[in-house]
Amino acid sequence: MKEPQIVTPDQLLLALDKQSKMPIIRLGEALIRLGYITEIQLHQALAFRQANDPTPLGQLLVNLGFLTRKKLNTALARKMGYPMVNVAQFPIEADALRKVSMVVAQRLMVLPLILRPNMLVVAAADPTLHGMIEELEFAAQVRVVAVLGDSLQIMSATNSAYQKIGANNWADNSNLIDFSDDLTTEATGSQLLETMELQDHRQHGQERDEDDEPQVEQSDNTLVRLVNTMIIEAHARGASDIHIECLPRRAKVRIRFRRDGLLSPYLELPHTYRAALVARLKIMADLDISERRKPQDGKIDFHKFSPKHRVELRIATIPTFNGLEDVVMRLLSSAKPIVLENLGLSESNLTHLREAVSRPYGMVLCVGPTGSGKTTTLHSVLRFLSTPERKIWTAEDPIEITQPDLRQVQINPSIDWTFAKALRSFLRADPDIIMVGEIRDQETARIAIEASLTGHLLLSTLHTNSAAETVTRLIDMGMNPFNFADSLLAVLAQRLVRRLCKHCKVAEDAPTEFVEELLEDYMLAFPLVNRPDRADTLAQWRAAYGKDKLFQHYHASGCDQCQGTGFAGRMGLHELLYITPGLHSLIQTSARSELILNEAFKSGDFRTLRQDGIVKVLQGLTTLEEVRANCNA
Repeated sequence: MKEPQIVTPDQLLLALDKQSKMPIIRLGEALIRLGYITEIQLHQALAFRQANDPTPLGQLLVNLGFLTRKKLNTALARKMGYPMVNVAQFPIEADALRKVSMVVAQRLMVLPLILRPNMLVVAAADPTLHGMIEELEFAAQVRVVAVLGDSLQIMSATNSAYQKIGANNWADNSNLIDFSDDLTTEATGSQLLETMELQDHRQHGQERDEDDEPQVEQSDNTLVRLVNTMIIEAHARGASDIHIECLPRRAKVRIRFRRDGLLSPYLELPHTYRAALVARLKIMADLDISERRKPQDGKIDFHKFSPKHRVELRIATIPTFNGLEDVVMRLLSSAKPIVLENLGLSESNLTHLREAVSRPYGMVLCVGPTGSGKTTTLHSVLRFLSTPERKIWTAEDPIEITQPDLRQVQINPSIDWTFAKALRSFLRADPDIIMVGEIRDQETARIAIEASLTGHLLLSTLHTNSAAETVTRLIDMGMNPFNFADSLLAVLAQRLVRRLCKHCKVAEDAPTEFVEELLEDYMLAFPLVNRPDRADTLAQWRAAYGKDKLFQHYHASGCDQCQGTGFAGRMGLHELLYITPGLHSLIQTSARSELILNEAFKSGDFRTLRQDGIVKVLQGLTTLEEVRANCNA
């Protein structure tokens, strides 16, 4: 039976509305239902595609001879609801044609049909091509919907339609975009920048006034490659964030990577690429391209644009002065949990933390500022606790680390799916262990304490500066001090500092002044009533960290392995408040943080963050400057 063909805009919009209400069905399933291919042929095509060829499934089946183009179109129309348009008779709108250049339309074998406020409808020989739609959306800066059209009709109608509106006015430049699923990225960002600047010089010639200077077209192939390369290089360098800063007038666009906690320059782009760069990133994140006055948040699944790289990015756009926008992206690279023993905890801290999390119920908190490694630590604990006999639920925003045996839930405040509501749901789902990404408010704190008192081990994080301060903060939030004291097992405060590069690190005999400086810093953290003898502490240091009774002073001058910084990677500094009977009694009385800290020192093995850092300086792992920069006390 021949499929009915659409010849008017009203018919087309009606058909698209009907398609939007159809159940989603996979192309392979549709073809099998129609009897056009067998399951064996489908599996052969999928295996071939995975191993050798990124070609879309429909086209691949045609290429392999398993299917004709006519049958493919029939399946797309009947089972998947794609409207079939008679391009030869359809009244094509000039506004739609102006959204896509003639060169791009001819190369992609598409024809813009109608333009509406929220979408551009195009006829295509294969409307399932993801790369084609991505390219058109980037060029047109509007959502693109593809419908079916005969390839010969499209080729013929394209020439005549564009001639009517003056094709020369809409000719594209030679730098055509390529959104193939396997976009090549062999060139580095610096090499691509050289190409862009050369193209900019050739196209724009001598300096012009800013108002007259042509901006880069949305279809610039080098820019698209640069965006992909930028993300790939950021991931390869271990960057946690990408900062794109658009400066006013003729100032260059500045791109910086945050690596090991510090920002470093990556590239500076010509200002003519400013709008196109931001637009490209918005399209990748499915954000509103036209909205430049309000901040927007989204996520980029980079695997769609570069199949070899499983990286997700959380993106935020921020409007700035002069109608410009900055973009900041956080890389979420599907990291795996670190073994608990590899977190860098001292022997006593590791022992106490294991004891705390091995209890059947209670609450363990990991605290510190944003970016201090709290999520990494909690997932290491969950890895330690995860066994087939336990049910573990987590509520996170976002999910940065995945583990196969955990039931992980993504929080979404925009639909009122909050940490508190997730926690309530978990309590009805027979959990043994619950991890809540963050205690942000009184409601979440109250439910967390209730959960930890009713037979569940609860892990969470809080934005506080020290372990002792965490106790007073939660009591100040209105928590019942008796219930809180009964529920709390331990509080682990932490910071991240840069680790000395092992490839260029060298040791020298430490000057006496340096050792005295370390000792003075270390002793100041103790309260006067519990302060140990300086000579005894120094003797213990010599026995534990001295080499032939001499201390070593470590430093690194920089090498290729650490990109000349002298540091490679980061490590944790820790302060573990393990709840003893004495601390339990103090919490019940809502004691001040100073009293809690004094009581903690009575255990004999408690260290503050600064003290733990000084010990790691003696071990040659980091520097005193790093410790002081990240720890107040």
